[in-house]
Amino acid sequence: MAEDIFIKQRKENLKKLVEAGIDPYPAKGERTNYATDIKKDYKKLEGKETTVSGRLMVKRGHGKILFANIQDVSGQTQLFFRYDNLEKTYNLLKYVDSGDFIQATGKVFKTKAGEESVEVTGWKFLSKAMKPLPEKWHGLKDVETRYRKRYLDFLTNEESRDKIRTKAKIIKFIRDFLTENGFEEVYTPYLELTPSGAAAKPFKTHLNAYNMDMYMRICIGELWQKMMIVGGFEKTFEIGRAFRNEGVDKAHNPEFMMCEFYWAYADYKDLMKLLEKMIPELVKKITGSYEITYQGKKLNFKPPFTVITFRNLMKKYADIDIDDFPTREDLAKELGKRKFKVDPKAGRGKLIDDYYKEIARPKLVQPTFLIDQPLDVSPLAKRSTENQDTVQQVQLLVWGEEICKGYSELNNPEDQRERFVEQKKLLQKGDEEAMRADEHFVEAMEYGMPPVAGNGIGIERLATLLTDSPVMREIITFPIMKPEK
Repeated sequence: MAEDIFIKQRKENLKKLVEAGIDPYPAKGERTNYATDIKKDYKKLEGKETTVSGRLMVKRGHGKILFANIQDVSGQTQLFFRYDNLEKTYNLLKYVDSGDFIQATGKVFKTKAGEESVEVTGWKFLSKAMKPLPEKWHGLKDVETRYRKRYLDFLTNEESRDKIRTKAKIIKFIRDFLTENGFEEVYTPYLELTPSGAAAKPFKTHLNAYNMDMYMRICIGELWQKMMIVGGFEKTFEIGRAFRNEGVDKAHNPEFMMCEFYWAYADYKDLMKLLEKMIPELVKKITGSYEITYQGKKLNFKPPFTVITFRNLMKKYADIDIDDFPTREDLAKELGKRKFKVDPKAGRGKLIDDYYKEIARPKLVQPTFLIDQPLDVSPLAKRSTENQDTVQQVQLLVWGEEICKGYSELNNPEDQRERFVEQKKLLQKGDEEAMRADEHFVEAMEYGMPPVAGNGIGIERLATLLTDSPVMREIITFPIMKPEK
């Protein structure tokens, strides 16, 4: 009811402005300086005329003197309105509400209180806000409202805006770093006939023009980029969105951003060297230090990173030697004894992965390279030369979450075809996250593909760490929400 009264008053104020001959929604606004320039560049601007434009956040005063704070993308500054300077338009200020956009022109000066301000000699109305700003502009407190009405969160919470900007800086750094190291940026399809390249459940859609089902991609063009390597490219990368029809939690979202890059004539050990250079440089560039604080815990990204094999990790933190359970049945029986919920549709690789993610992975808090994963877990990676049951794979783990994942890619088409067959069997048994076979990709590989190292970087997970955000939704501009009833 109270809000209805405020809205009614704003409608009345809008009517008064129109009756006074003011266009409440003009097409253009102007500025010569940003709001924070008034303080930052005061010595240079003192006594000079300036024009600022933005949202009026608060106004105070009475009679023939009025103060107001105006906010733009840079921050806020104070406006000083005096009746003597604005005889014809001063009285119209009473129809300007908090949240309205205005343009103000005047001389830069300091008030008696010593605050850098603009003494307004002319102003223009730019846009009427028909609803009042939330919670007296101190920022939204309700988490549900913050995510559902993200525009209000950004409007009232500078920290939320800064997190989105930090994410953009991370993307720019990765793009610049890879470009400087000889990688070419490429763009691959978002819609695919076969959603392959990762173990994930895809989103399905339909292409009316060809009357055929298609899928949203589940990775950033992994198979496409490797086909480009077949076609003569040697170092490629793509930054974009992938889509997985799976759960939502603090570290997962159905739509997410990644960078994937592929490097001919390199292997997973080369990836480790590159990542050990890239990630620390990124952290220092964004935060000013190799050491950051995340959720009250110090994380040190100064290289070199700790390296541990998957088998040793499971021995150390899960008290299990996975080599002792070579079949799916053996492993399922052992996990059952440990009171672990066994997915009846999952193959041996997924059971290992599920147990690892719940029991062992959370123990890896500091940046750590995890290597030599089981073959069952990674159907696109080369077998290790020392142990044919493991693969040449590396994951960078921080705070119990995977930040990067890469491996020496398969380039033997028969080996790849056989692994796709095994994945197809799991899919037919009901494992919706099993990898789809892509014969088109195998055919491309038959024309010859050089040794290749490939890697994926989770943009949101990096941004979550570097902004000290407890959940991924904090750094997603508009997170997916269920409709309100």
